[in-house]
Amino acid sequence: MGDDQEPELTRPPAKLSKDENRDFPSPALSDESRWYAEHTALLISTIKWAFLGTIAGVCVGLGTKGFLWTLAASDRLVRTFSKGRFSPFWLLPLALPVCVWLIRRFAPEARGHGTEAVITAVHQRSGRTNWRVAPIKLLATVVTLTFGGSVGKEGPAAQIGASLMSLFSDLLRLGDEDRRRLVICGISAGFAAVFGTPISGALFGIEVLYLGRIDYTVLFPSLLGGIVGHLVCGVQAPFPAVKDAIGALGQPRMVLISLLSGVVFGLIAWLFIESMRGLEKLLLPFKAHPYLIAIAGGVFLAALYGVAGERYAGLGLATIEGTLNGTLRIVSAMFILKIMATSVTLEAGGSGGIVTPIFFIGVTSGAALAHLFGLPQPLLASFGSVALLAACANTPIAAAVMGIELLPRNEGIYAALAAGTAFLIVGHRSVYPSQKLGLSKSSGLEVELGATLDDIGRRRVRVKKGSLTDRLQNLEKGFRAATKGKHHDL
Repeated sequence: MGDDQEPELTRPPAKLSKDENRDFPSPALSDESRWYAEHTALLISTIKWAFLGTIAGVCVGLGTKGFLWTLAASDRLVRTFSKGRFSPFWLLPLALPVCVWLIRRFAPEARGHGTEAVITAVHQRSGRTNWRVAPIKLLATVVTLTFGGSVGKEGPAAQIGASLMSLFSDLLRLGDEDRRRLVICGISAGFAAVFGTPISGALFGIEVLYLGRIDYTVLFPSLLGGIVGHLVCGVQAPFPAVKDAIGALGQPRMVLISLLSGVVFGLIAWLFIESMRGLEKLLLPFKAHPYLIAIAGGVFLAALYGVAGERYAGLGLATIEGTLNGTLRIVSAMFILKIMATSVTLEAGGSGGIVTPIFFIGVTSGAALAHLFGLPQPLLASFGSVALLAACANTPIAAAVMGIELLPRNEGIYAALAAGTAFLIVGHRSVYPSQKLGLSKSSGLEVELGATLDDIGRRRVRVKKGSLTDRLQNLEKGFRAATKGKHHDL
């Protein structure tokens, strides 16, 4: 460019002629009317879903409160009846067959940890559920927990939320899309109410439907429903006020601890999920004899609790609280025994949720890891509770928010990092196999987006051709072939 030429970027803008100005008319009244129409529609939609979200929160909060009262009352009744002469878990060989009969007779879709049924209903039937599921699920879970079955209490809360909102949708004659959204609001309100964590509980209800995808159309009403449900139910979080345990560890070291512990927690989540799958396959030949399976499962659990202790029975909230506080010193194998107890309870016909056992497994495995490496027990126990939830349920955002909601500020941040790591390590599997796949956890893997995780598990995950993983595998094959050729020559 010569010195006499002015660079284009420094030239003043050319003035437009009158004719050229006509091509850029000023905003007309019609544009303003479109603006008003858009925001009028948004305002109407916001008011509509604020109303529906509030209704969902109130109804599901009251329903969850009734369920928790029934659970506490039944536990007191059984304890009074036994009068300390024997532990209720010795009656599990009778209690589990009762659960099987209730579910098979009145609501077959209530089998297992319940959240599976509502996920399937959202994906396949626009949220339509049988209203009888909620009371049967409630009763079967009360029986299972009262006599020591190792399950959680969020399954019935999700069923209550889905059933009530499906019934409410029928009364209002809502279309399929509105029904689906309202049922998801009910699920979120149920989780938020029973967890005692309004934001993370509501996010969990949205995030648990898909692996790697969030439906933003239900975010506002679900958050509102979760907050209202939490206020109505009045449950406090199942975590004590954990003190800051980071101390003088330092930020770089904490990042490393978060990453490495996240890998371990991801592998423990893998062990839990595969244990449930393996037991399910093992019991397939006996599927025609559900009552026999229930009796055998009850006998196994009673023997396990009799030998290992009653702390593995039921919700195990005292163990969770003591481990997080650092007042309870745990045995390294506790989380393995809890995995066994939970898998047997659910596969033998018990009814209930699975998140509370996930918390138990997370805090006890974290405490075991802390003792192994000489770190504060409350620190890795809190990391474990959050990371196991993220990995087992494929809900890293809800788990990270829960960590920030419940833990001291610094611990919550690092717990979120552990949760994200565990979510990746566990792979394309979940305790909720009806989740739909919204993304691949690695660019080097090929998976069928939109399929359920159950389908993915049967079809196997494939390595993408040309990826770094594929190149490493080919390099390994070539090395093995070369080594085999040398041995053959010798």
